Amino acid sequence: MSAKIKLSAAVFALALVLRLITLMFVLPRLRSNADPDSYRTLAQNLAAGKGLVSTAADGRELPNVWRTPGYPLFLAGLIRMFGDRLGLFLAVQCVLGALTCALTLVLASRWLRHGAALVAGLLVAIDPNSVLRCSDIRTETLFTLLIVGGACVIVWRSDKMWGWLATGLLWSLATMTRPIAVWIWVVALVIVVGQRVSWRDRGFYLAAFLIGFLPLEGLWVARNHAISGRYFISTIPTHNLMFRALGVEAERQGRKLEDLQHEFYAQHGDLQFFDDPVRFEQSLRDYKQFASEHLFSAPLHLAKEAVVGCGKLLFGPGVRALDNAVTRPVPSSRWWPPLYSAALLVVALLSLLGVRRLGREAIVPALLLLYFVTLSSGSESNSRFRVPITPLLAVLAVAGACGPEKKI
Repeated sequence: MSAKIKLSAAVFALALVLRLITLMFVLPRLRSNADPDSYRTLAQNLAAGKGLVSTAADGRELPNVWRTPGYPLFLAGLIRMFGDRLGLFLAVQCVLGALTCALTLVLASRWLRHGAALVAGLLVAIDPNSVLRCSDIRTETLFTLLIVGGACVIVWRSDKMWGWLATGLLWSLATMTRPIAVWIWVVALVIVVGQRVSWRDRGFYLAAFLIGFLPLEGLWVARNHAISGRYFISTIPTHNLMFRALGVEAERQGRKLEDLQHEFYAQHGDLQFFDDPVRFEQSLRDYKQFASEHLFSAPLHLAKEAVVGCGKLLFGPGVRALDNAVTRPVPSSRWWPPLYSAALLVVALLSLLGVRRLGREAIVPALLLLYFVTLSSGSESNSRFRVPITPLLAVLAVAGACGPEKKI
């Protein structure tokens, strides 16, 4: 057994133990029907053969055009095999989270010595936010595994057609889990262009990636078109533009963002559901018009929100991570959040040094990091969205601290 496999197994075991111990303490505090983003409800409907439908405010079951099907299908499969058991869902997520830690070591070992790669894996294994999010019945743990898995394939097998095909498939599954990855093919395109091969080979690699990436997205777009008559992956991007515009209006009026959001839904409808074509088209127009009118009128506010959102994403301790799923929120400790944020600042600074030290070799983790930070920074940003970039930060930070051992 190679040293890399032994070290990966050790990281996996430690990460799994930490996550299961955390779950043991967290699970009794969770509501038995915990379903913070309605993924569990969607999974129950899928398991019952109803399709991706959920209950609107008026009690009707309507097609959901807000969520993508990856995570609900994952939960639905567990429901069909083992029943609707929250503890089981989260235990499986602990396994997925531990696998991500092992893959972080694999990713890091592309450029670092075994000892340094071990440190990168351990950083993710002990990261409080990554550990706690395994006890959260939302998409981040599964999504991160798919993103890091694709990154591992592409850095180790970038000279193989099947490597690009496999990465396309893994990142396609990630997109079906969280639609924020819908533009990740742009990252793949830049990586392809950066390859030291002929343009002919670059074309083949990109074609292989797209063959793996596009079919699932195409099927889902076709489903949404069959329902609504429009081609799209999810209505979340349109909603997020409206949400950021509401932030501008809330600051101007001196009101709570949540109050304005409820008023907007009442007047213009909720894009989570598809009811009828006329209402849906009108809602889309209203959302886009409101966003265009308010976003471009306050560029300084948008810049401030982006900076604040980036800070929350990179340095937020996540003290309220499970508040919407527990029976009674517990006040956080006063001493560890600032220490944790300070440690995250050090990691971020070291990751910048890691990009400099790795140079051209840093293209995959650096581009993925830039992609997710850019799209996740805004008024809706929080520490939950740091989970997918934590392995990338760990690899780059250790490279910055220890220096790379370049491997060809």
